[in-house]
Amino acid sequence: MARKSIRRIALILTLIVGFFAGYLFNTLPGRSPGESADEKEASSERSDSAIRGYADALVHIRQSAVFLKPAETLQDVVASTLKAYLAEKDPYSDFLTSEEYARFKAASSHIHAGIGLDIERRRDGDMLCYPVPEGPAARAGVQPGDRLLAIDGISVTGKSIPAVIALATGLAGTNIVLELEDHSGARRQLIVTRSLISFPTVSDYLYRSMRIIKLASFTPGTRRELAYMLSGWSKAYPVVIDLRSCGGGDFHAAVDTAMLFLLHGEPIVSVKTRSGTKAYSSTVERTSQVGPVFLWQGEFTASAAEVFVGALVENRRATSLGKPTAGKGTRQDVIELQNGEALVLTTGYLITPKNVQFDGKGLVPSYLIEHDSADTDAFFSKTKELINLAAHAFP
Repeated sequence: MARKSIRRIALILTLIVGFFAGYLFNTLPGRSPGESADEKEASSERSDSAIRGYADALVHIRQSAVFLKPAETLQDVVASTLKAYLAEKDPYSDFLTSEEYARFKAASSHIHAGIGLDIERRRDGDMLCYPVPEGPAARAGVQPGDRLLAIDGISVTGKSIPAVIALATGLAGTNIVLELEDHSGARRQLIVTRSLISFPTVSDYLYRSMRIIKLASFTPGTRRELAYMLSGWSKAYPVVIDLRSCGGGDFHAAVDTAMLFLLHGEPIVSVKTRSGTKAYSSTVERTSQVGPVFLWQGEFTASAAEVFVGALVENRRATSLGKPTAGKGTRQDVIELQNGEALVLTTGYLITPKNVQFDGKGLVPSYLIEHDSADTDAFFSKTKELINLAAHAFP
């Protein structure tokens, strides 16, 4: 999940390959509680055999491969094989070298700055841009839905979100060059200056007679910001939340924000992993006692934003309008390795309260709007129509 639902978790994988590579690929499979001692021993032997075979292959590559460049190390070979394997299996998983991972971690430090750009990686590998309003990327001309092709001449094809973050962040005041492709296929390059300025994820704007809340992304501060905005909201007015071009964000932030509108115990989302399914429900009584809630969604509403939409709509707390969402229904974790490298792994599928696994499919809105998702007037008109219908139904 693009910003940054990816969380560091405990060490689960170590790479050591003899004295040539310094890695050992721990491929021990998951075991059921009822597995016998003999089965465990056989499984361990198979894993040991696979490790020895991999190490032996690396030795021969180093000794005999004519295509191995002088400057290329076996660490480079290991990284290439892991990246290729993960890319083949899953569009969101990746292997980060120690340099890539160090830059990714440094992105959160006070001396590194970003460009105000959320990025979503689609299943086909495309990197879609969601510029933060008034941020450096937006001011430079990046448009929602633009396809990111390269950063400073380095292609982002096949790279994970953390790897792209590592490329995009750096010292405040420095420039980077983005190569982009718009909806028509036209390509262009933009120079963007990195900045330390923080941007609110929750804002509001007035469209004709309607006050609308814009959710740009889900971060740990989103729930607090939204709660503050709703604290002065009159129950006589509907709450309209614009989630178009919201590329997602922090998974737990979306869960926490949904609790503002739900009753204690109401389901929010489930995560299906190899070890089972974990359900997340509201742990508090809703604090936002507001009027009817309308959610504006589009084809660029993704990931954590889809969690938020599914929770509110399927608990009958909100009505959604727009187009089917992006369908980014998986969760990724960053797993740090002992040698300073890291894995980005898809660890679970997201499932809505009504048991909809929406990855690759998206969430269908309560009311479909045929117009372009950027046509705010179409969203305004349909919302106004629904508000008037509700007023007549419940005078």
